[in-house]
Amino acid sequence: MGSASNITTINSLEDYVRAINGIATKKERVILFRGHAERGDYQPLPAIYREPEYIQNESELIRESIARSPDDFAPDTNFLEQLVRLQHYGLPTRLLDVTFNALAALFFACMNKEKTEGEVVVFSIPREEFRYYDSDKVALLCALSNRSGAFDLKEMPDDVESFNKEEDVLRIVHDVRGDKPGFEPKVLKDDLRRIVCVQPKLSNKRIARQDGAFLLFGVDGRKNQCPKIPSDWIARGLGKKRIVFTKKHHLKTELRKFGISKHTLFPELDNQTEYVMQRFKGKYKHGEK
Repeated sequence: MGSASNITTINSLEDYVRAINGIATKKERVILFRGHAERGDYQPLPAIYREPEYIQNESELIRESIARSPDDFAPDTNFLEQLVRLQHYGLPTRLLDVTFNALAALFFACMNKEKTEGEVVVFSIPREEFRYYDSDKVALLCALSNRSGAFDLKEMPDDVESFNKEEDVLRIVHDVRGDKPGFEPKVLKDDLRRIVCVQPKLSNKRIARQDGAFLLFGVDGRKNQCPKIPSDWIARGLGKKRIVFTKKHHLKTELRKFGISKHTLFPELDNQTEYVMQRFKGKYKHGEK
């Protein structure tokens, strides 16, 4: 395993496991992973913040999508589940995919763009910023999705009582109460500025297979300003010691031996039939799964 001062270059699954095992773990921290097909100097952003038109029209994107396919959202019991479903089908949301499974993150980084240098970012998130699907804080941040592009925390008072009388805050509380009728309207301005890690229900087969979770982003003042991931949440990557690699095809071959591949991480029927056809066309060597 070759390494420079700030880069650990892996060439095999053994190298990767060694690099992951070298990361210190603490009981007050949660370790998660995210694979990137291309290494670069960037701040991971949820898709809704990657194009100005997306964040400016976030509420309309969501409502239009649900209006066109209402039956698909019938099983969802709260707004988070709707956002997760929209994310699953490729609509930009304020969710950023992460996983508890280091091998799954490596596969995602190798899945496409085989000739580019990939990277796995490792997050070490304070446990107090880890939430489950039924958290009030999660419901508040999800409700930001329904606010217009003109939403601006900077124009609102800091005083808690006055803040909770603002029209936009009253609307957020109204939306949260749609999922949580007993929610107390005592919103703090900082509650809407934060980023939290969310463990969703594993009712979605893809999330279950991928051992997935999400970083859920609030707003950094104005609606179109995304809060930055705190630097102490980063264990590897994003300017700190990085785990990078180029031999993506070789790594994917090794990962298949341990049950990590497109057809195991993406259980939808189209991926299963693609896998079956590829095997019979001889793309996979005899005995590989």
